[in-house]
Amino acid sequence: MGRVVLAVLLLIFAGLGITGWIFRAEAMLVVALITAHAPDGTFDAAKAPPAPDYGQAANWAATPETSSDPSDVAPLNVALADPASAAVDVFFIHPTSFFSNTMWNASLDDAETNRRTDVGTMRNQASVFNGCCRVYAPRFRQVTFSAFVTRDRATEVRQALDLAYGDVLAAFDFFIKNRNAGRPFIIASHSQGSRHAIRLLKDRIEGSPLRQQMVAAYIIGAAVPEDATKRLFPSIAVCNSALETGCLVAFATFREGANSSAFQDRAEIAYPTGFERTAGKPLICVNPLDWKTGGATAPATANLGAWGYGQGPKPRAASPHVTGARCGDGNGTLYITDPEDIFFRRLVMPVGNYHNYDYQLFYMNIRSNAAQRAEAFFSRNNSQQ
Repeated sequence: MGRVVLAVLLLIFAGLGITGWIFRAEAMLVVALITAHAPDGTFDAAKAPPAPDYGQAANWAATPETSSDPSDVAPLNVALADPASAAVDVFFIHPTSFFSNTMWNASLDDAETNRRTDVGTMRNQASVFNGCCRVYAPRFRQVTFSAFVTRDRATEVRQALDLAYGDVLAAFDFFIKNRNAGRPFIIASHSQGSRHAIRLLKDRIEGSPLRQQMVAAYIIGAAVPEDATKRLFPSIAVCNSALETGCLVAFATFREGANSSAFQDRAEIAYPTGFERTAGKPLICVNPLDWKTGGATAPATANLGAWGYGQGPKPRAASPHVTGARCGDGNGTLYITDPEDIFFRRLVMPVGNYHNYDYQLFYMNIRSNAAQRAEAFFSRNNSQQ
């Protein structure tokens, strides 16, 4: 039945005249959702791909030392910062771009997975920070998409996540020791990357001198429980204004009226006592249009510009006022109205989940805010000296 549905959907897409990269992206999403299943057998770390050496440039999707990497793009007529003069670093942990039903973790020499990471995530997400900062984004042995749709392989999924997180931790340690040189930094992430970022905040930032270097954390597209700020990193507050620093931003975007529980409740967080489901826990939502946690609706006029690179030889211009947004009542959900521009609706997931557009719908707001927080960070530090 799944193959029949898949064939029908692909024919519909073809009939709509969806071609090129757009067709491939939509087809990939359909295939992934319909055919995904967890790899057979138990997880065996000995059979995982080799661990990356972060001293090798190939094991980074983006660095300021790499000329014209995929994160070095911006909306039409929007300037990038000069990496030589940018005063803040960004450590960006990318989302899932590995689709396998046979392997739990990706190999870093998987060319197709790396291409999806670069063309999709680096261009459309990590690039949001190149207006203020130097961007570092490691490749890592990410967990396959299939692991997140299975319901009966919790042990194996956790083991695969542990292996992926070990790479993220190693990359961050390399970044701090060999590249950062004591500069202020932002931690940013999406989806699977945000699961790893939550652990990174606990293991490397909380209770560490690095806490004083962190400008902010943008932990987007994942369920982040409010109790994480008590049980995992009590010194890191939730951001509730545009200029607050050292704080955490989190949200997950859904269509107004959607039931987000299927996505939000199934996530797991690694607490000191073990993994716990997020079901029943109040979740963090910071509205990227007003940077507040309340439930008030920020109007579309507050949206400075949604953006995705597009398919032409040059990037698209940003599209202002695409949608307003409001945070739900403690469920971590950022509710929006459907954008009129189909560019921002082509890869919407079931039940109105705008997961693939968490960054893109608010691109210019996040871009502007990262620069604002960096400036506020320096202003506060200078005033305290």
